Amino acid sequence: MTARYLAITPARDEERFLPGLIESMRAQTIVPQRWIIIDDASTDRTGAIVDEAARATPWISPHHLKSDRPRQAGGESVIMRFLNDDEWRSMDFIFRLDADLSLGPDMVASLIAQFRHDSALGIASPILAEPADGGWKDVAVRSMHTRGAAEMYSRACFEVVGKLEPGLGWDVVDGARARMAGFKTLTFPHIRCLHHRPQGTAGGRLRGRYAIGRSAWYVGYSPLFLIVAAARRVVERPFLLGSIMMVAGYLEGWIHRRPRVNDPELIRFVRKQQLRRLLLMDSLWS
Repeated sequence: MTARYLAITPARDEERFLPGLIESMRAQTIVPQRWIIIDDASTDRTGAIVDEAARATPWISPHHLKSDRPRQAGGESVIMRFLNDDEWRSMDFIFRLDADLSLGPDMVASLIAQFRHDSALGIASPILAEPADGGWKDVAVRSMHTRGAAEMYSRACFEVVGKLEPGLGWDVVDGARARMAGFKTLTFPHIRCLHHRPQGTAGGRLRGRYAIGRSAWYVGYSPLFLIVAAARRVVERPFLLGSIMMVAGYLEGWIHRRPRVNDPELIRFVRKQQLRRLLLMDSLWS
């Protein structure tokens, strides 16, 4: 099976985990044509690690950003600076992955096999396993939701999704746009990778839940759907308070009239599908 893909990773202060990801990518049975690693103004040895890897591996392309610039949450604002249209359009797939992952040697090949099996597949993710009680626990996610930590796009889908949104909620936006255009977005539970830093722990779990609420506001979630989603997570750590923080993040956007994704059609699509799900009807938000 042959495939051409471009990989891209934003990295900020990732000296602890980035070396493991680099070794994982070198060990893949299908290596990328090019892997762009962006050192986003790191203050640790991340930049040196990237440069050392590039000297040893010709398909690793390092980039370094300075700290004296406005910076948005997440890595998508910097990613789009280095995704050259002519280059990604010459690839079969675009693989966006975080710096705190470890991948089995067949993971990329397994994802590509899913695209070969289903021509309607637009975005594919592995299941993420995160540290828990001294071991690893797969993070439950509905099959249609892909996780921004590791997403592979078909070229055709990436053309429809367009530039990745900067800031919180970007992975929800591109998944919704893909589904609105008729592509499937799927997480495959039999394809697994290790996510060394659980979602939200970089800034604390409560901040992570607050960020989920903020991103839900940005994407245009139905208020009722957000409340139901928060209620379902009451029994998850941090108990109750995490759900309160989700709602608080959403309300903060509403009270201060924070910007939303500039796509009214997308917001209507999201809310329609969420309402259908609440009514137990067939939905693309399931």
